[in-house]
Amino acid sequence: MRPLPAAFAEYRWAPSSEEIAREFGLPLADVRRFDGNVPPTPTPAARPEAIAEAFARLNEYAHGGFPALVEAIAQYAGAEPENVVLGAGADDLILLCARSFAGPGDVVEIDPQPTYPLFRIAAQLAGAEVGGASPVVTFTCRPNNPTGVQGSLPSARPLVVDEAYFEFAGETAMHLLDEGVVVLRTFSKAFGLAGARVGYALAAVDVAAELNRRQAPMPISGISAALALAALEHGPEVAPHVAERDRCAAVLSGLGLEPPPSRTNFLFVPVRDPEAVGAALLRQGLVVRVFPDGIRFSVRDRADDDRLLDALAVATADEISPAARSTH
Repeated sequence: MRPLPAAFAEYRWAPSSEEIAREFGLPLADVRRFDGNVPPTPTPAARPEAIAEAFARLNEYAHGGFPALVEAIAQYAGAEPENVVLGAGADDLILLCARSFAGPGDVVEIDPQPTYPLFRIAAQLAGAEVGGASPVVTFTCRPNNPTGVQGSLPSARPLVVDEAYFEFAGETAMHLLDEGVVVLRTFSKAFGLAGARVGYALAAVDVAAELNRRQAPMPISGISAALALAALEHGPEVAPHVAERDRCAAVLSGLGLEPPPSRTNFLFVPVRDPEAVGAALLRQGLVVRVFPDGIRFSVRDRADDDRLLDALAVATADEISPAARSTH
């Protein structure tokens, strides 16, 4: 095998809910995942009848692909079917773009940083270096993960824009497709289909055709395609998540904890000792994502979020002013 860079670090998943429950002696029902940036329940469209036909043909390949899903995505996104590339989630499409634009000896730019680690992983798997002069492609996450901030769009071209949280932000780079921009989106976040692994890229017709040439013959399953098609018929409902995100941000601000303005379904909370805070929450079955300068949690529902906010107030008590603590 071609050796990987010495600094290569693979993507690491957090422990499963079952592992966490066993380690801390908790009922499994008490474990709450705030680390995946997904809704607390599946989309209403994920009902058995939505996949009945696909299940009945589970023994067959999807000959001809999934033209109905491609057409529905194009209509939803305001594009043409020829602009659409399917993938097993946005991650699959990040890997596809990296190996399509870059190879050994090339340089890939990632802007801003810190950001989603799969950009770096995809570049290194393609044999490219991250950073340096004259990049062959630039990756950006907008809004950014883990901060949730909607930053400015890099001017570099070609540019791959990860819009996993597009539905929460309402801004897109789609108008730049003919200028060398590729937009990536997913059904994992606003549509609540993370387990189905469905994403799509939007690109200029010639770029989309080239990406499709380099994609796997059937990158998603028939059942996943049926779920995504049903989700598009229902449409995403993000207003409750946005309202809950803003409520949680206001509570944190009242505690003296200041998350940056988020345009996603999660909040990033700067704290002095993220590892200690994350561990204190984990012992209570509250799973957040820990970073060197803070923690990130996705909003769920009011009851779950209040449980997390109360525990976070205790875990960060030395960072909270007495006045803020007494009013919580």
